[in-house]
Amino acid sequence: MIKVIHVISDTNIGGAGTVLLTTLYNIDRSKFEVKVVLPAGSKLIPRIDALGFEHICTKGGADKSLDLGAVNEYCRIFKAEKPDIVHTHAAMAARIAAFLSGVRVRIHTRHSTFAPRPILTRFPMRNICGFINNTLSTAMIAVSESTKENLTDMGANPKKIEVIINGAEPLRQVPAEEAAALRASLGIAPDDFVVGMSARLEEVKGHIYLIEAARILRERGVKNLRVLIIGTGTTEQTLREKVQEYHLEDCVLFPGFVSDVAPYIQIMDVIANCSFGTEATSMALIEAMSLAKPAVATDYGGNAYIIENGKNGYIIPQKSASNLAEAIQKLLDDPAKCREMSKVAYSKYICRLTGKIMTGKVEKLYEDEYTLRCKK
Repeated sequence: MIKVIHVISDTNIGGAGTVLLTTLYNIDRSKFEVKVVLPAGSKLIPRIDALGFEHICTKGGADKSLDLGAVNEYCRIFKAEKPDIVHTHAAMAARIAAFLSGVRVRIHTRHSTFAPRPILTRFPMRNICGFINNTLSTAMIAVSESTKENLTDMGANPKKIEVIINGAEPLRQVPAEEAAALRASLGIAPDDFVVGMSARLEEVKGHIYLIEAARILRERGVKNLRVLIIGTGTTEQTLREKVQEYHLEDCVLFPGFVSDVAPYIQIMDVIANCSFGTEATSMALIEAMSLAKPAVATDYGGNAYIIENGKNGYIIPQKSASNLAEAIQKLLDDPAKCREMSKVAYSKYICRLTGKIMTGKVEKLYEDEYTLRCKK
């Protein structure tokens, strides 16, 4: 039995937490004994408990990757638990502690993609960043090729990096009656074409471009378009004001935060991803594919791996409302093409993007690293 400790610093359930929960759900418990270390009060705790895994709460490290005050706390946990593997999600303090505690296998997952500052890609900072990553981690998981490029641009050893694309559990199948009731409650007619976006309302997610695209299509005379913007965040008021400015109140709807996104995804004809920052492998896109939804997504980060242009959706340039409007128009005008893309989306999900497939690759990395470093 290989003893694994996951460490995550998140107090909310974001992309990293969702990937962790998916891994826990699918991991082979006959081979791996798993515990999770996370901050007290994290919203992940009830879900981890429901899956039947033990968790260990920390006082420090909450929503901070490099909380130096938490290093000793992590060290005490690792020395008491004696794990074979420590797998960190951000949590730089835990990476330092695992190294100091002599944990032989130290795996770090990089969950985001962003263009590193130029100073970090040049001597001497590139060498310093590379030394830190290569020393603290015996292996790194990048959730997309673009994420791997970020790491190598900052000096990480490419031989230590395993690209493991995120996987997701399928969203529940929503009965037709439930979907119809939701449409009615939102004022969406049976023949309306629905484009949706499920993401934190933050600038880098690019919601403004979806609103601009809706304005373009309305000006072209498209009357049956409805846009769902699901989520909350710091740009919500700005987005609502822009909708009012464009007189799109009947077109763009804000359901807010929803605990069960499946019914909302079900009533969408197309899901959109307008990100121009931090998007590595979009869980929202993958979950939508489990319900056979095609997508329109920007060419940022890992989107182009998930969405094959012209097959299960369209890939468009970042920050381009006009290109977004054109892609939506294509799908709106060609229902047969939309249905074909739906079939491809589901097939791609089943073949490449399930939680079980992702977890199997993580398990193999665990076993390979354990054999290499612990069975000597």
